[in-house]
Amino acid sequence: MPAAILTYVASGLPGTPVPDAAGCAEMNTGMSATEKPKIGRYEIVESIGRGAQGAVYLGRDPVLDRLVAIKVLTERDAELQNKADDGAPLEARISGRLKHPNIVPIFDAGECKVGPYLVFEYVKGQTLAEILKTRGALSIEDAAPLIAAILKGMAAAHAADILHLDLSPRNVLIDADGMPRVMDFGLAQYVSTARETKDYATGTLRYMAPEHFRGEALGQWTDVFALGSTFFEVVSNQKAMAGGTMEGIQARIMTADVDYSAIAGQPHGDEFVRFLAGALEPSREGRYADCSVMSEAFDLFLESAGLAAGLDRGSSHSTVDFLLRRMQRTGDFPTISRTLSDINRLTGDDGVANADKLANVILRDFALTQKLLKLVNSAFYGARASEITSISQAVVFLGVEQVRMTANSLSFFGHMKGDSAQLKDSMTRSFLSGLIARHLARRARLKAAEEAFICGMCQNLGENLVMFYFADEYRDIRELRSAKDLGKAAAARGVLGVSYADLGAAVAREWNLPKSIIESVRGVPPGPLAKPASEDEQLRDFAVFANDLCELFQKCCLDELDDALTGLLERFAPSIAVEPDYTRKLVAAGFEKLKQYAPIFEINVAKSGYCSAVQAWVDLHSGTMEESQAVNQG
Repeated sequence: MPAAILTYVASGLPGTPVPDAAGCAEMNTGMSATEKPKIGRYEIVESIGRGAQGAVYLGRDPVLDRLVAIKVLTERDAELQNKADDGAPLEARISGRLKHPNIVPIFDAGECKVGPYLVFEYVKGQTLAEILKTRGALSIEDAAPLIAAILKGMAAAHAADILHLDLSPRNVLIDADGMPRVMDFGLAQYVSTARETKDYATGTLRYMAPEHFRGEALGQWTDVFALGSTFFEVVSNQKAMAGGTMEGIQARIMTADVDYSAIAGQPHGDEFVRFLAGALEPSREGRYADCSVMSEAFDLFLESAGLAAGLDRGSSHSTVDFLLRRMQRTGDFPTISRTLSDINRLTGDDGVANADKLANVILRDFALTQKLLKLVNSAFYGARASEITSISQAVVFLGVEQVRMTANSLSFFGHMKGDSAQLKDSMTRSFLSGLIARHLARRARLKAAEEAFICGMCQNLGENLVMFYFADEYRDIRELRSAKDLGKAAAARGVLGVSYADLGAAVAREWNLPKSIIESVRGVPPGPLAKPASEDEQLRDFAVFANDLCELFQKCCLDELDDALTGLLERFAPSIAVEPDYTRKLVAAGFEKLKQYAPIFEINVAKSGYCSAVQAWVDLHSGTMEESQAVNQG
């Protein structure tokens, strides 16, 4: 923003001026010594706060005999005294439209000697900023009900076309009952007004979004960014936008350079970081569109973290539900969903599965039946004395768990078919990813090594579903990525309202897949990777690594692949310690296995552009082929 005039509300930076708001009360002439000063009809009890927007007093309404909070806007802050069409202070007009239990309501408005005043409900309690100062960070579990309630309040404001534009821990009050109340709409604007670009920025610096400084239109996405910074602080007691100078903080805001390490190590930290990342995207197109969408994303976090049962949310995820309903009306999605849901329900940890029940579910799908019998009689599962001719025999031979894995993969590939070469290549990549993840899990001697195949194959589930069911939206996502240089998650969020991972995880839940696979679909949280703390996290890391490795053949030219591989191995070094040479052998071995079973999974290796790219890289390192065959035996 050239030559911007930046008006920052007090943000804790050294030297931030606080205006003197003394003298706001009107002293009635001839007043006796026992009479109290007044603002309008309200008796002033005491001063309870002052800041850049003016002073706040505890008052008493003599008519209704109740305590109130009176905010007086000072003359020097004329920009904060925007007027509505009828001449009333804009904050009064806006606050008067907001009727929600998580928003502090306004009772009255008027003029005193030094400027407009606003009368609010007096809520006894502490601000989030005060709580953080005295108590420190809240655990994610303790913060969850507060965050849910704040998002409900701001979702109501956004639904009324009202922006707050100054959200921070200072402007959220926790009342005596522990209920959060959003307050201080002093910088609030109607959406239509806020979208007019201006040559100045107003707000609390550390919580301001990048568009403030780019001279771009503000919107609901601006409040989303501020809440992301606020919630980061609530669970870490650190500033998301760290720095000691205005310039340093602004630079961090512009790039959304956030260090999540203080959160990632907490219980439910990885899931919470993923949620926050959707609010703190530097490009507004990649953020949650408004607080309603952000609230839905928080619902998804609560479910993935296992915290939903502790909160009475009473709401549906309308964005995800809408996409699922669209898929339900398309092609054979209901059939595949019913089959996979029943298989996974019968074979889950709490399911009571037997060969006959499982066989009956599989037999409903003729194509799945034929492919499973073909696969179980192949070398994929080793040699056997005689051919298996029935599904019941296959279940007994393979075991319930192995049948579940096989049926999921075959159903996935059997139904996700189309004419799109891009989709075919993506599905082929998913299969190779599953093979590589499976080998890594076996190498690590994980108990759930076979499950790693499904983790790897489904890690890209959301994107494959969008390609297949929402081709137009997928094209828009690719165009947005190119135009705004966004990552996949941000671009999908900008077009669909949810990330690929959110959609994939929702479908994985609908299919009754185990929690380990659902978490694998969600991917790793933003920021540096840590050593996995559990087998489920290790499975997830193997799946994400395998998927990212296989994606290199779509993203990079042949002469760029080795450098890209080095970067990938460096990123995953804390979790997966493998050398470049071993990784090349692993890809070659996995690709050989893919070609072996391509007919069963209906992969046309000869016509696949993806397979050609992998083959070219394998041929480039053909000296390792003999060694790769040894890897393939593992």
